Amino acid sequence: MKTLKFVLIVLFSVVLMSCGGGGGGEKVDEIAPTLTINKPTASQKLAAGANLNIDFTAKDNVALASYNVTVAYDGVKSVKTVQEFSFNSIADKDADGNNLPTISGTNQTINFDIATTDNATPGSYKVSVTVKDGTSNSVSKNVDFEIE
Repeated sequence: MKTLKFVLIVLFSVVLMSCGGGGGGEKVDEIAPTLTINKPTASQKLAAGANLNIDFTAKDNVALASYNVTVAYDGVKSVKTVQEFSFNSIADKDADGNNLPTISGTNQTINFDIATTDNATPGSYKVSVTVKDGTSNSVSKNVDFEIE
């Protein structure tokens, strides 16, 4: 009888331990960040040589990790007229030579200027912003502007 009680206590203990409150590990973040591009605004006009202000707000349920901004010429593309710039939060600098702002936390507004050249091809351009969270969920948005 003592052996049976001992076996039942051991089995009961093993069952309680295996059912613990952890649920088998951490939850995986499957929700992509949200993104709002504040500047440039749709159909904004910019003089060649002026600084283009990039301003966007990103939010995530867990943590923001990185962003990439691309500015591309939307007109007829040829080797001599393509104006394309790509900026990311890890390695690039703004129009004043400062490191681009880093992104972290769950809610952040990023603001920096990009210098355009005096001989930038006039026409329609597209700003594309992509934001990633810590598990590489991402969101991308675009806005068009014009260089005169």
